[in-house]
Amino acid sequence: MIVKRKDGFGSYEMLTICVVLLIIFVLLLAYVFKTDYKEQYKVMQYNAKMFSLSVSNLYLDDQDHSVYYLQSMIDDNSLSNIKNPFQGDKYCNTHTSKVVVKNNKKYVTLECGSYLIYQQDSLKTPYTIYQVSPWSKKEHKNDNQSMDFYNYQDGGEKLFEEDLELELFLYEYNKLNNTFYKNVKEIPGQGNIVKTTMYRHMEKVSD
Repeated sequence: MIVKRKDGFGSYEMLTICVVLLIIFVLLLAYVFKTDYKEQYKVMQYNAKMFSLSVSNLYLDDQDHSVYYLQSMIDDNSLSNIKNPFQGDKYCNTHTSKVVVKNNKKYVTLECGSYLIYQQDSLKTPYTIYQVSPWSKKEHKNDNQSMDFYNYQDGGEKLFEEDLELELFLYEYNKLNNTFYKNVKEIPGQGNIVKTTMYRHMEKVSD
């Protein structure tokens, strides 16, 4: 008896085709998201540039501050809040985004969610962008950034919802208490000041 060969795909062949198509789909999806992120990187770099230019204009007028936080500029109506280009319904972090003036140069830091432009010379563009992990009180093996944060604790309760960098802590404390302390050591009740060292990992994602 002669058995005729049936043309067509068996289950093994069909599985192989599905796997190949899935790999192609994943690669295409990764390319699309990578392209989108390139545009978002450009928007973040542009926002950081505009932030530093706004500080340059302020500094020409007063030349009184060495650190300009995004939060203080929003309070003074000098600048509007900056949209997070990676999350359109959210904004960049006003408590960590800042421009530091040192030796007549401006260094910009802009933090938007988990993306960070860190202490970049405002005149040297494009800025490097990092992706960062959340701050942690515990140092992990791959952590490569540390920073001290401050708060004021009275009666077991913290004065501010989140711990703040030193300069912003002084700014917020003075604003709340109508004082003009320029050094944290001038604040009364030194035992109530809580200093916490935090750690996180930074990884470069864009030049």
